[in-house]
Amino acid sequence: MALIGLRGAGKSTLGSRLAQESNVPFIELDREIEKDTGMPLAEIFSLYGQSGYRAIEKRTLQRVLRESECAVVSVGGGVVSEKETYEYLLSNCFTVWIKAQPDEHMSRVIAQGDFRAMAGSNQAMEDLRRILEAREPLYRKADLTLDTSGSSVEQTFSQLKTAVQNHLQ
Repeated sequence: MALIGLRGAGKSTLGSRLAQESNVPFIELDREIEKDTGMPLAEIFSLYGQSGYRAIEKRTLQRVLRESECAVVSVGGGVVSEKETYEYLLSNCFTVWIKAQPDEHMSRVIAQGDFRAMAGSNQAMEDLRRILEAREPLYRKADLTLDTSGSSVEQTFSQLKTAVQNHLQ
């Protein structure tokens, strides 16, 4: 199973809980990319740019899915912008788009201690809205959409568990 969506949607929180409860590994693709390359993501982007990062992301995703027959994988929100990689993900995993309202994305990211979003707050919100709007048709290709807006972690986790159980039947 793969969880997709923007930062702050709840992929890590929900994914790690689901994996723990299902007794399967929880894999964050970004951490795997960092392990494979021996570099933090920022350095990868700095050295190789967006296209270089996307090539590494594809290679790492293919490895992770090959090696992990059953796992919960959290995939960065930009995976949808790389058609071939996204199609690979969709055809090899039950995918869940974890989504939230832009203001909730922003407040969750800030609550996680990431203040990059605060540099020009109005601009950051506009950028976020624009990215969500542009990617929404791609995110909708996921097998399931789970909106975390206005819901507690418990409520959302319960919805995710029910959806997964229904999928497995």
